[in-house]
Amino acid sequence: MPAANELVTVSPARSGIPIARMRSLYRVDDVGARLDKLPQKEHESLRSTYERMLEKGPERFQVKPSGLPVMEHLYDELPNFVEVLDDIRRQLALCEDSRDALEITPLLLLGPPGVGKTHFARALSVLLGTGMGFLSMSSMTAGWVLSGASS
Repeated sequence: MPAANELVTVSPARSGIPIARMRSLYRVDDVGARLDKLPQKEHESLRSTYERMLEKGPERFQVKPSGLPVMEHLYDELPNFVEVLDDIRRQLALCEDSRDALEITPLLLLGPPGVGKTHFARALSVLLGTGMGFLSMSSMTAGWVLSGASS
């Protein structure tokens, strides 16, 4: 049975990490007070932001590992990605030792066809208990997609 604040668990057989707890990012009363203090007909973008904050509420998912996942098998399966796996292991360890949420530095996987870039990305998404988005760079021309601005 999952703990009260743990919303998603990853089975031990999958060797992943428990993810997603709820975290309060701001106090609704403070946002409401700031909204009330804004002069009418001024600061429309700030007013809109405060209203969206009140509408959505302060609770958000926070990804915080409760331990380091088992990664040794990935070093054997993905010998071309040892340095990247070391970096990911360091980021997970830093997150575990701090109060910070998990934030993996974005990865750009470059290399000739067949070295295992897609396989690595899929294995990493399974390890972290998340999904993977695939964009083929051979047909990509839109800068807004490449920069992460697409929805």
